[in-house]
Amino acid sequence: MEKGEERGVKFYSSKEAEMDTEVFFNKEMRTNRDLSAIAAKVYSRKIDEEMRICDALAASGIRGMRYTDSGKVWMNDANPSAIEAMKKGLEENDLDAEVSEQDTNVFLSQSKNFYHFVDIDPYGSFVNFLDSAARATHHNGFAGFSATDNAAPAGSYPTVCQRRYGSKPLKNSFMHETGLRIYLKEVFENYARYDKAFDPKICWHERHYTRIMGRVTESKQRCNNSLENIGYISHCSNCGWRKLERIDECPRCETETQKAGPLWIGKIADRRFTQEMLKEIPEEWEDSVELLEKVHGEAEIVTPYYDIHELCSKHKLQVPKLEEVIESLEQTGYPVSPTHFCPTGIRTDAPLDDVLDIIKIQSE
Repeated sequence: MEKGEERGVKFYSSKEAEMDTEVFFNKEMRTNRDLSAIAAKVYSRKIDEEMRICDALAASGIRGMRYTDSGKVWMNDANPSAIEAMKKGLEENDLDAEVSEQDTNVFLSQSKNFYHFVDIDPYGSFVNFLDSAARATHHNGFAGFSATDNAAPAGSYPTVCQRRYGSKPLKNSFMHETGLRIYLKEVFENYARYDKAFDPKICWHERHYTRIMGRVTESKQRCNNSLENIGYISHCSNCGWRKLERIDECPRCETETQKAGPLWIGKIADRRFTQEMLKEIPEEWEDSVELLEKVHGEAEIVTPYYDIHELCSKHKLQVPKLEEVIESLEQTGYPVSPTHFCPTGIRTDAPLDDVLDIIKIQSE
């Protein structure tokens, strides 16, 4: 094994993890771990006891070790080599955590309603662990799920998505937001089966993965109330109109719409929670700060984002500066923000015609 370090925490992993017996470390997930660690720290202050944290698929243990300043950590993996890596990492950093070598679902199923924070960070989809994670999460808890099977809910493999998540995806300019909302629906519904309401606090998509994080509360009433956040996205491929509602005909150009769902149609982040995270995150974590700021900025706007380049191509317009479009929309009084999903995208509740009018003016 080789030794590595992330944000001051040392860890051990295999140099090339190509077999199940080797210990995988993905350096591309640092932002995921950064924001997850900050979210855990923020949530730990909202409960009256030491937070019990479960890293159920721990691998090298870097994620779990980074959680140790927020509470008592349990790290689990079925791979004996991972157990060795975790123990070496804990000793190297002089940290304390419980280490377990079990099948993930068996491990979680032994601790009903026990963990204040359950973290599921698998390779691929989290669906195989969702039921046991929901049962293991405390009735006043927090949960995080990563997914790297983004091609399915983003529309490249619609049959796989329907089989795995029970939803129809769409492949278009905002497909990764659609995918995130499909993931979020799946998490919410699985927790609701146990009368636990899942309330998203910060969810995002970056590169090859999507991350869902939210608060869990045992409440039939909250579950029932949140059912209104399950619905559909309607999209017009002709003019670019979209809405989080099931509508058969585009009200703008009368073209038949394409629909994705069922999926989550509510907010995908809580601005109060992300504000607390911004106060907590070290400013030197520049990439993670930038992502968090964008998620925070767009948290209150639910309309799926527009890719300005795609709109300009579709309507044969010159591409203006993104900042000028945002500034003009702000001046008209509409909520607007850059989106973390796309570097050329904006999120706004402004009608599409108003967005296009501003683009025309700015591109002259």
